[in-house]
Amino acid sequence: MNLAHFSCLALLSLLAAPAAAQIYTIPPGAYRTAAAYHRRQPQPAGSDATYPDKRGNVVVVVPRGAKSVKLRIPPDSVWGYVSDKGRTSRIYRGQDYRVEYADTLSIYSQSFNAVNSPTGGASSTAPQYYFSRGLTGLLFPLTPRYLREAYQASNPAFAEAVGKLRIDRSLGDFDKKTGLFRVTTIYRESLK
Repeated sequence: MNLAHFSCLALLSLLAAPAAAQIYTIPPGAYRTAAAYHRRQPQPAGSDATYPDKRGNVVVVVPRGAKSVKLRIPPDSVWGYVSDKGRTSRIYRGQDYRVEYADTLSIYSQSFNAVNSPTGGASSTAPQYYFSRGLTGLLFPLTPRYLREAYQASNPAFAEAVGKLRIDRSLGDFDKKTGLFRVTTIYRESLK
C-alpha cells in the first residue's frame, strides 16, 4: 500500500512539474527599457518599486544586508516598474499605466474616481483602458475608432472585426477562462 501510494505521488509530482515550470514571475524593480522588461532584467532590481514619490520619482527599495535603501530614479529615464505584488506599470508621458496584457497588442489600464452625482454622492474607481502596438508604442484609448486607425493598414481583418463589434460589447471585457480581454481574443483570431 505504501509503495502504491508513493508511486502515485511520484507520478503526480512529475506531471505537475511542467505546469509549475510555466509559472513565472517578473522581478520587482525599475526597467530602463521595454526590452529589459521582456528579458526580466530590472536596473536596479529591488524588493519593491513605486511611483510617484513626493518629488515625482520612481522609488526602488533595494535590500542592503539587514537594511533597505530607497533609490530615486527620474521617471523619464525608465520604461516602467514592477511592484512587490507583481504589478507592472509603464510610465508614459509622466503618468503610470498598469500593464494588463503585454504582446504585439498591449493593453493598459488606469483607474480614476467616478462620482455618481454632481453633489459628490457615492464614488467608485473605474478603470480606463488603453492600448499600444507592442510595449514601446504610443498609448491610445481602447476604442474601436483608435483600433481601426492603428490597424487598418497592417491588419485589416482585425480592424473589420472591431468595426463589427456590437455596441453593448466592451473591448475591455475580461474572460477569466481564457485569461484574455475581448480585444486580445479578436486580435488573435484575426491573425489565424
